[in-house]
Amino acid sequence: MVVFLCFCWLLLLYAAGYATAKNKDVFSPVRLITAIFMLRHLPFILYIAFNPLAFDRRILMVCNTGLDAAFITYAFTETLAYLSLVLGVYVFSQKQPAAGRPPHFLPDYKGSKICAALLFTTGLVSYIIFLGRIGGLAYLLTHLSDRVQLQQGQYILYFTQLLYLVPLLLLCCIKIRKKNIDKLLLAISVAACIFVYASLGGREPVVLFLISLLIGYHYIMGPLQWSKRLLLPSSIVVVVLAAYIFLVPLMRHDAINSYKQGGIGKYISAKTLVYQTSYVYIDVFACNYFNKDNAWYLHGFFDPVTAYGIKGDKGNIPQVDQGVYFSSIVSRQQYYAPPLPRKELLARSWPTENFGFAYANFLLPGIVVFFFLQGAVFALAYHWLRLHPYNTALIILYVLIIFIFNFSSLRLAGFLRTFPLLFVCYLFFNRFALTKKQR
Repeated sequence: MVVFLCFCWLLLLYAAGYATAKNKDVFSPVRLITAIFMLRHLPFILYIAFNPLAFDRRILMVCNTGLDAAFITYAFTETLAYLSLVLGVYVFSQKQPAAGRPPHFLPDYKGSKICAALLFTTGLVSYIIFLGRIGGLAYLLTHLSDRVQLQQGQYILYFTQLLYLVPLLLLCCIKIRKKNIDKLLLAISVAACIFVYASLGGREPVVLFLISLLIGYHYIMGPLQWSKRLLLPSSIVVVVLAAYIFLVPLMRHDAINSYKQGGIGKYISAKTLVYQTSYVYIDVFACNYFNKDNAWYLHGFFDPVTAYGIKGDKGNIPQVDQGVYFSSIVSRQQYYAPPLPRKELLARSWPTENFGFAYANFLLPGIVVFFFLQGAVFALAYHWLRLHPYNTALIILYVLIIFIFNFSSLRLAGFLRTFPLLFVCYLFFNRFALTKKQR
């Protein structure tokens, strides 16, 4: 009953935040992040409310607490985090120009098309080179359970991220001239992008690609407006995406053999879905386990950066992902704190995200400060996008900031790896897709 009340409270909190958002744009930071919180948090909490035994008991044991008390603490901390995030967005939001003033200049048609062709070629060639190195497409698709090992050290895959921008550039071309050939090229590029990202065995790249396409359409072609004729295609997209989310774990874990052994249920179930799409259980652990005596206070946070030059046994290098400490604490039921060599920890990670990072290092003050700062970054990224809505690099940057950026060590490292490529694309767009007057 207590967990269900926590669900009701957070549902009310998110609904109020969405309804009272100052900016009514559906993809504005407050509305977008609130929708994300609803999808990531509420289904998990509701599932646990009706299936309390499905919650990982190891978390309650290591935190020395009960399920109800753990979720009350979580609901309070999550409320503080959400309000701090929204406050950060509002404090750093800048007033946008009135609609139609000043007008946004469309990019150059020929320049946009050349950019799209170059980026598509670069991304696809890098993917083909990767396939050639590992033994071909068939080998990749039949060894997705080893995808981490297959992709380790394959830095050429870094350039497949360029494919994100291709459909957005083609949307600019369609906006300018509305040619059927551009619509055909758009369909081909979307199919190619989905195939490339899906074949690599990850769900996040495909989901982020589709979201960036949706947001790009909203700002390039015009605001999305719901109508009955969109019901069927929208339903098809949702069903296909849900099926994909279910199928990826099967492809990774050799589900055919699992089915023969009667164990496929652990890959396709409501419990599996809520645990794979939510970090609530990790957040519950963080806010119930850490206190002023065992908080980390950023100990070892910067050690992985300084340790990259170390030669010899990589097992002695400090772990860049603090989520590995979370997993080790719960699995082994004993305390770990950074910095520790990788070989002393489990290989599995429980991603800390902003919530876990903030609480593990600075408790409730950390929640307030780091969620406020995260909201500030969201607001600034949105402001840049609204000033230059046709700059495809800024659209991708906004999507990555909303869905990926936070202050945990792993997310910061991943974002910093992607940012230079986006910056180059931004300069590339300004140089070739804009006219001299627009520059």
